[in-house]
Amino acid sequence: MDLLWGIGVTVIAVILLLQVLILVISMNRLLKLQLWTPRKTPCLRIASGDLLPVLDAARTEMEQAGFRYMHSWRERSMIAANDIPASYCDVYHHLAQDVHAEVYPSESHLDQRLYTVYLWNTYVDGRALLTVNGLLQTMVPYPARVTVINDKSADLAGQLATHLHVRELLTVQRSDPADAPKIAQNLAERWLVRLDRETKVYQRGQRDDEKIYGFRFWPSLKMAWQMRKASAHKSAKSPVNSVTTKPTVDIAAARLLRDRYSFVRTLCVLRSMLAPRWYQYTSFVLSALAFLALGTWWWGITGALVIGGVIALHEGGHWLAMRLAGFRDVQVFFVPGMGGITSGEKHEASPFTHMLVYLAGPMPGLLLSLASITLIVKDPAILNAAWGPYLTMAALASLLVNGFNLLPVLPLDGGRVIELLVMARLPWLRFLFSMSSGMAMLAYGLYTNDKIVLGIGILALIGAQFQYKLAKAASLLSKQNIQTPDSNRNFAQAAGDLFDFLGHASFSKWSYANKLAVGQTLLPRYLGRQPGWKESSAGLGIYIACIILPVAALFSLIYSAPTTMLSLAGQGMSSLLASSDANKPVAISENEGKDAARSWQEERKISRQARAEKITAAQGNERAGILKSALDEASDGDAEDALRIAKIYYAENNNSVQPTYLHADAAFAMASAIRNWSDQDEPENAKKNEADVANYLQEAEAILRARLHAQSDRNDARLLAEVLQARDVDPDNPAQLILKEEVVSLFAKDKNEDDTQLLQAHQMLARAYYKTGRVDDAEHQLQTAANDYDCSTKEANDFFCFTLKMDQTWLLVSKKNFAEAQTILGKVTNKTKDPLQNSLSNLESHQIKWMIAMLQKDYKVATQEAMAMTQLHAPGTGNWLIDLFIQRAQPAGNLQSDLMLIESLRAQGDQDDANKIAERVLEAQRKARAEPGNLRSASSEMVCRINPHGGAWKSQFQQTLLNIELRETRCTPRQGVSQISR
Repeated sequence: MDLLWGIGVTVIAVILLLQVLILVISMNRLLKLQLWTPRKTPCLRIASGDLLPVLDAARTEMEQAGFRYMHSWRERSMIAANDIPASYCDVYHHLAQDVHAEVYPSESHLDQRLYTVYLWNTYVDGRALLTVNGLLQTMVPYPARVTVINDKSADLAGQLATHLHVRELLTVQRSDPADAPKIAQNLAERWLVRLDRETKVYQRGQRDDEKIYGFRFWPSLKMAWQMRKASAHKSAKSPVNSVTTKPTVDIAAARLLRDRYSFVRTLCVLRSMLAPRWYQYTSFVLSALAFLALGTWWWGITGALVIGGVIALHEGGHWLAMRLAGFRDVQVFFVPGMGGITSGEKHEASPFTHMLVYLAGPMPGLLLSLASITLIVKDPAILNAAWGPYLTMAALASLLVNGFNLLPVLPLDGGRVIELLVMARLPWLRFLFSMSSGMAMLAYGLYTNDKIVLGIGILALIGAQFQYKLAKAASLLSKQNIQTPDSNRNFAQAAGDLFDFLGHASFSKWSYANKLAVGQTLLPRYLGRQPGWKESSAGLGIYIACIILPVAALFSLIYSAPTTMLSLAGQGMSSLLASSDANKPVAISENEGKDAARSWQEERKISRQARAEKITAAQGNERAGILKSALDEASDGDAEDALRIAKIYYAENNNSVQPTYLHADAAFAMASAIRNWSDQDEPENAKKNEADVANYLQEAEAILRARLHAQSDRNDARLLAEVLQARDVDPDNPAQLILKEEVVSLFAKDKNEDDTQLLQAHQMLARAYYKTGRVDDAEHQLQTAANDYDCSTKEANDFFCFTLKMDQTWLLVSKKNFAEAQTILGKVTNKTKDPLQNSLSNLESHQIKWMIAMLQKDYKVATQEAMAMTQLHAPGTGNWLIDLFIQRAQPAGNLQSDLMLIESLRAQGDQDDANKIAERVLEAQRKARAEPGNLRSASSEMVCRINPHGGAWKSQFQQTLLNIELRETRCTPRQGVSQISR
């Protein structure tokens, strides 16, 4: 249910984000428009060419409404582009109502009308009244002196009635109808000048002798919002032009011509767009600030700056490549929380050029990150420098971001390369590739709970229908083998040919909006050149090399300096995560550390308050259980609050006349809480705390013994065993043998087959017996532990049975019962599915077999076991990259196996090979002392790495290895090392 809820929320968020993106894209396009004066010149009506049927359809309706045709205009588009086809309009006049009309072919797919009718009157004071029935035209800004009425009538009669009604409200005298042509021309020529004065447009520059204007920000935002609303409500709200009598033209043919005209002009407008400098800089800065703001919330200020810098370098590579290749309208901006986008257009560029543009993004960052890592490997002291964490964080972030972008998945750069070189010739394969990329993103987002990747996957799947239509059109385009238009050919003609292609019967059910979207996407495929197979092969070779060579370089660095690479990876990941998690080990800055500490303190305060409220609300018999539950919860990470709750628990249960279980449990809880708190308390209070712990333990012991003397109780016996274990602070101390025996007997009163406490008590007692020379008693305890825990029925991967059998095997080796030891060893080696347990089993197996061979003086077998141990790797973590670091940082030739091999080779008389391995051990220790983070200087005394203490059973083995290390390296034994339990 949680998964479905998460997917649903993500889908809604993606849909809302899409709506915002559509609004932003619309405003972006409006801001990039270049405007110039839309000049009107008289022309013959027949000059409108293909648009004549549309104007004829309009003429029928206009004449029915009482308008009389006057003349025609040829109007240059307001968009400053030479290849945009001119617009044509017919001018009419209604003599009875004194209303002028201009009729243009409709250009908006939001409007179902074939044509747009402008009804207007001008006045002697220079003002004008304009009534429009087209959606697009009412969104265009007009000068303040023009009153624009957005009429929504179903026909021309309704529009005329609206115009006349509003006109009646104006008392100013209308101008002479004979001056209408001159006034219309003047209005068009002065339109942008007046908008400039009203701060709706501004002068962007000059082309030849003409001024070029552009829309300002707020008018653009208002127009984009109006267009979005109109698009959302276009169904059933856009009236269709009607003709009451039998039409004189083919309406379907006229509509097709109107769509072709609108299609061509739209593509020409999109091609002419060019972002002004101020907008490029402003959009880059504002999007970067938004990215940093969201990034600071997610990753901290340091992480946001580093990741922002990595993305800026990535997008800078795309930007520079596009500029060098001559792309038009190159623009860079950030997408908060997701990355960045570099846009540009050059449809006629070669596929090889496009490929280089795609690769120019990730490769510079990838090479810089490898160079930084190489620098650190050459001089590991950089890791200890003050700026070391910043460099490692930047190198790792750059490696991850740019390496991820090279993956062959859309919409990443690697996916774009594959799409360009392989999928472009195979449209349906491209469709499958796009869908599989979306599914991969969706699956990865669900697996990692990464909402950004999940959103990208959902976005890709939402566009599945469009991708299908695109594949269908591209497939037909390939089959028809249409030649690429000549580069010298007019763009408008090429766009018209593309519309004619989309008029194929296969696309007859597509709406105009679908054809426009598919045509706009197909334009690079139509105008550009498809890569040949040789070009595709060469491009794929370059792409694969861009992946393989950095990977090979990274692996060579891992192989040559595994420990430094492991330190670099750990420091880099810790630095990336430090500012957003107080529990991470590395803090980049003092302020971020304070913020993390403050956040942790707030969480602790909330947890304390919740526990206090729960305790306050508890009453009656359930209060003791709630106090115990709150105490266990606080003991995990809040020793101070645990001590406070323990005091409450003790105060409420120590006043009974008769000894009670709760009194003993509360005293034991006080002892445990004080012992945990003593680590944080002042050093001068250490002795007092130790005395208090001892007193509370004695109190609990006395109560429990009194209760057991009166009546045997399993709960009392188990609690007493835990109290005695708490008193036995040194589990391997044979002086407390009697205490250990009592602990075993108490746990045995309430034993069950899964009682790990009893098993571990048996093991502790067995070690104590072994250290006092009672080997047979130790063996009996281990066997009793196996019987009590019922290891014979447990699965092979039970870890407690595994450790028990290892203890039994080492004990048999110390008794020189080698045959039985090897029998037990054969039952536990490589019998589990747990890789960690198998690794430990193999390690113990080789150590035991080597020890047996050395005691039997079978040095050949001992050498084989030592050699086999060198082939073992450190247990895995589940992450292949981290495991690779660990295996290289802890290579097969580890210290223990090297010392074992040296001893067995010397025993065989092979002194040369033994000397080589001994020299390798010395060199490895010298390198380890020079590694960053080593607290000992290279010139200080060399301390032995083998610890002679540990499990009682392996003491002979550990001492043997220590003697070998002392002899071969002249090291100094460790001093003051306490014994360590298994």
